[in-house]
Amino acid sequence: MRRPAAAARLRSIGATACALLAFVPFTASCGTLGGGSSPSRAENETSPPLTDAGLREPAQLLVARQSAVRFRLTPLHTCPSNGFTLPIVSPDGSYAAVQSTGATRFQTLLASSSEHGVDSGCVTLHDLTSGTSAMVPGGEMVLGRSADARGCVVESPRSDGSRWIGLAPWDGSEPQWLVQDDHVNALASMGPKDRLVWCRRAREGNHFDLVVRHAEDEQVIAAPEDGSWLAPQFTSDGRALVALRLRDGTLSACCFAVGDRVADRPEHVLDLSWRATAPMAYQTAVPQRMQLLDGTKWAFFHPRFRRVGVWDVRSGRSSLFGVGSSSIVQMDSERFLVAVTEGLDIDSPAWMDARSDASRLLSGVWVPLLRLGDSRAVLARMRGAQVDIVRIDLLPPN
Repeated sequence: MRRPAAAARLRSIGATACALLAFVPFTASCGTLGGGSSPSRAENETSPPLTDAGLREPAQLLVARQSAVRFRLTPLHTCPSNGFTLPIVSPDGSYAAVQSTGATRFQTLLASSSEHGVDSGCVTLHDLTSGTSAMVPGGEMVLGRSADARGCVVESPRSDGSRWIGLAPWDGSEPQWLVQDDHVNALASMGPKDRLVWCRRAREGNHFDLVVRHAEDEQVIAAPEDGSWLAPQFTSDGRALVALRLRDGTLSACCFAVGDRVADRPEHVLDLSWRATAPMAYQTAVPQRMQLLDGTKWAFFHPRFRRVGVWDVRSGRSSLFGVGSSSIVQMDSERFLVAVTEGLDIDSPAWMDARSDASRLLSGVWVPLLRLGDSRAVLARMRGAQVDIVRIDLLPPN
């Protein structure tokens, strides 16, 4: 479920050992946030503090520059994980899909090998409201990078070297196979109007074409010369499709206009790196958690500058968040949850400038997964072979 370092960064997430107690309100006092300022401890008079495993110390906050920041954490579920892949959450926050075993190698995630079951494993669905769990039936699975109200995307490596794409219903019933043929089909993403986009190559081939399904019609955009399409995603308004183009080490984001069909050529191109690899491309296009309220923008992790970026697909302009940022969820027009190296911040549109008015909400490696509304979101914290899924509620000032 996918930061300033490649596999090493993700493994550092898995190394964070923490445990969650009952929901805890935190309050930060007004003050000044400057470089190297020491954190102040959150005060809580009515509830026990959030603690790390074996430590009786509360989580730390950095003081906001503008106003007090109050929030409440509500634990939703703790479940087994492969320690590598972040969960995918249903749009209403009721369910989570977790890669519970396997799929810790990039050749599996990128479908770059036709060897059956290179590192496939099990995907488990968790009802965050009741606490019940069910394994996705049908054999070895790889968790996809997209979900809707019906279920989440899964991929099934087949014994003949092909790979299918399916939708695993949240109720744990048999997957609905959306793409099942003798090709290697991978990196699928769902879009508005029941559109589906994915990457496809021949079993013995090396380069991925781009395939878009509109209802019963399929459109194929051939692989670039000596290259591949990777990690395609629709913008939230469905009017643009962004796919990564990797050829001869050059990685670029390509924006295609979407009408009744997808344009045959990209309208805008954003160059990202000249020494890129397929794993770098995989981490550049972060899954559903990179949510922006403006449907004309696409969020990504910049492989060269090692921070989160936002690309306006209409104007072709891009902007970057601060150093150390690895993931964002936009809460409202003024506030973003930002995962950084040292913790979870809340920031404002000041990210457009060099300065930042960020407030530290939590220390440690917390990743925002999904926006539930103007004041609520779902977070994940991985600790070894388990992942904690919690809800954060931003509270009004006292």
